[in-house]
Amino acid sequence: MAIVVVLIFFDVSFPLELAPSYEARVPDPAVEAEYERCYRERDQAMHEVAFGTIDNPDVQKEFISTNRERIARECRELVPERFITVQEPARINLVDMKPRFW
Repeated sequence: MAIVVVLIFFDVSFPLELAPSYEARVPDPAVEAEYERCYRERDQAMHEVAFGTIDNPDVQKEFISTNRERIARECRELVPERFITVQEPARINLVDMKPRFW
C-alpha cells in the first residue's frame, strides 16, 4: 500500500549514478576574486573615460570592447591564474523522487 501511495504522489526515477571520489584541479577562488576585483576596477575607470570624453555611441562601443580585452589581459598578467587540487567526494544516487502535485 505504501509503495502505491509513493508512486501516486511522487515521480520516481532510478538514475543509478555511481561516481568514485577523485581529485580535480580548479582555479584558486582567492586568486580569481583578486582578478575579478582588478578587472571590475579597471573596467569602471574605462567606462568613466568612455562616457565622459566620447560623444559618439558607436565610438564608445568600439572603445569599450577593445579596452575590455586589454584590461582582461593586463589583470591576468598582474594576477596569474593558479590552480589548486581538491578532493571531490564519491557520489551515489540510486533513486530520485519529485513531488507531482506541489
